[in-house]
Amino acid sequence: MTPAAQTKEGISFGPFSLIPGERLLTRGGAPVELSARALDILIALLSNPNEVVSKNDLLSQVWPDVTVEEGSLRFHMANLRKALGDGRDGARYITTIPGRGYCFVAPISRSSDQGHVLAASAAVSFPHANLPGRMIGMVGRDNDVPKLSALLNTARFVTIVGSGGVGKTTAAVAVGHHLIEAFSGAVLFVDLSMLSNPDLVATAVASMLGLSVQSNDATPSLVAHLRDKRLFLILDTCEHLIEAVAALTSTIFAAAPQVHILATKSRGSPGRGRARLQIGATCLSTGGYGDHGGGCADVPRNKAVRRTRGREWRSPEPQ
Repeated sequence: MTPAAQTKEGISFGPFSLIPGERLLTRGGAPVELSARALDILIALLSNPNEVVSKNDLLSQVWPDVTVEEGSLRFHMANLRKALGDGRDGARYITTIPGRGYCFVAPISRSSDQGHVLAASAAVSFPHANLPGRMIGMVGRDNDVPKLSALLNTARFVTIVGSGGVGKTTAAVAVGHHLIEAFSGAVLFVDLSMLSNPDLVATAVASMLGLSVQSNDATPSLVAHLRDKRLFLILDTCEHLIEAVAALTSTIFAAAPQVHILATKSRGSPGRGRARLQIGATCLSTGGYGDHGGGCADVPRNKAVRRTRGREWRSPEPQ
């Protein structure tokens, strides 16, 4: 049994959540059908994310008491990739390293049993709920999540801007958990890091909401679906698709007044957002569209500013 399978912790990646100890894989709260061998392969790869697991190691872990041919591994690996939608719409979870083995390459997050109870509760009222478990890395930033949540309540559209590795995704996921009850579980997390085609941004969001789009442009169908919905939409890692994301979020913001949007992007790429918070090296953008420098200098005037321990907070204008 792999290390991951010996614990009750949950592992989330993309729209999927896995509880190895219960041998349960779900997508948006719905169980995913997988053979026992395919599930064992997934657990083995997730036990060593971003590391190459050799074919021999996989064979010994998945078939510990049986000698099988490598073709069996390829067969179940193909079924696993099919179940995950690996390679579709830019999604990439498992990479083959020629002559060496396989590597799980998608970002993952881990959570405790309590986190999965909350996720399961959210899935009851919102079947497409896919918020990852709470991530580590919020040390010393306990006050930032409520501040950002307050910004979202008033501005509805916030962009987190910062250099790589400063914790943008961690902050976004934490805000999702903070607001999950306020949105009755309707929190949709869209990881755009593996999507390379900007024309598929709307399609990616629509597909995660279970919409079947029959045209090349999914935006009209998506907006029509969201028009009367109350939803918290988190778009993570937008910088390489910034123009497409900006166009989509602007349309949603205008047409769906109950949808709140939180986006994350790397500093230096153009951004859109209606609120900004500076936290160390991370900037959460505020008050208007057209942040082309990635900095905080273009925040509209008449904002209250206070500095505490090197952090800068710019509050939204009174309503």
